[in-house]
Amino acid sequence: MKTSTMLVVLMVLFASSMLLTAASAAEEDFTLKVFGNANMDETIDEEDIEYVQGIIAGTNEETELADANHDGEIDEEDITQIELIISGEEEVLTVIDSAGRIVTVPQPIERIVTTQIPALRNVVILGAADNVVGIDSYSAENGMKFFCVQAHPELLDLPIVGNYDQLNMEAIIELNPDAIFSYSGYPDVADSIQEKTGIPVVCTLNVEPSNFYMTSGSFSESLMLTAEILDKKDRAEWLMSYVGDKLDRITKITANIPEEEKPKVYALVWNGIRMTMDYAPVELAGGINVAKEYLLSQGLESAQINPEQVIIWNPDVIFLGCRGELVATLLEVHPGLEATNAVKEGNVYQIFGPMWCHDQIQLVVETYYMAKLLHPDEFHDFDVEDEANRMFEDVYGAEDLYNKVQEARGLELYRWE
Repeated sequence: MKTSTMLVVLMVLFASSMLLTAASAAEEDFTLKVFGNANMDETIDEEDIEYVQGIIAGTNEETELADANHDGEIDEEDITQIELIISGEEEVLTVIDSAGRIVTVPQPIERIVTTQIPALRNVVILGAADNVVGIDSYSAENGMKFFCVQAHPELLDLPIVGNYDQLNMEAIIELNPDAIFSYSGYPDVADSIQEKTGIPVVCTLNVEPSNFYMTSGSFSESLMLTAEILDKKDRAEWLMSYVGDKLDRITKITANIPEEEKPKVYALVWNGIRMTMDYAPVELAGGINVAKEYLLSQGLESAQINPEQVIIWNPDVIFLGCRGELVATLLEVHPGLEATNAVKEGNVYQIFGPMWCHDQIQLVVETYYMAKLLHPDEFHDFDVEDEANRMFEDVYGAEDLYNKVQEARGLELYRWE
């Protein structure tokens, strides 16, 4: 993640941002990066067979993914492979993973090892927790702080294969997985694992808090690729639709709130609470992220901002991803912010925050929570705790995750009487 600790002393003017909605994002497309997706769209279907026939006949241009069996030639055998993929009878899939690596995986995938919590979350959220046979040491030590493990505590009974950069290759081989799922931030590690074990390693992406709601884009593309490999495409499509539907309940209301009535928000949710970032729940919930225009203008995802600049922005509300006495912790890290309206009026609130594994459903819940705090009149009939637990249960199949993860992390989010 690109960050900056430069001091910001000049006033940054920001334009009114259009409200981000799942509906607008749904209009965008992505490419399912599986060899056989000859026409480079979101799925493999009969149109890909027709496209390859056109390549063979000389009427269509060759594409990166047209060589379905990845043998260096585009011919009738590629049509056969596409037919097998469509019918679900293929023996292998060759894909371009989220780190840009070409990987061939067997089909079906029945045994999985994950080497980092984002990869484990992606597998679990797609409904494949039962296929996991080994996890990394970080997930084992901290798992109950994450919704995916809290929902499936049996994962903590699995063999541990070491830390992501110090993996026990012998332990992995002994577990005999069909595939290993890792995090795309460390492609060299993935290459090393694959070389030493002979087991295919697929790199997946984490959720980006700035665009978690989008039905296209990097994370959605990564999730859909994982779903294709695990034969969980229907589950992934349901999840994307579910996220969009839940957010629509909020954005249909916040879209009609005039800009001048939207509170200015400062979200300190990265690197402890040292840094702010483009945190989509703020705007989806009807707030104005005071730091967003600066972050975008500098090409940053997060930044540590000089308190003098924050005082100029003068946020009405501050959200913190931390534990403890909130105002005291805030002023210890960012002295001077007692001059802001947020501190003066007692509008400093705790949130889950992104942590290491940004859970997509948590970010939807965060949007509901922020919406009621920012616009209590518009959302007076929302029972945030009840809504949150219902959403987590719909996705993860476990009860009371909203409260259980708070307890595991030592958090105490705001509660309405």
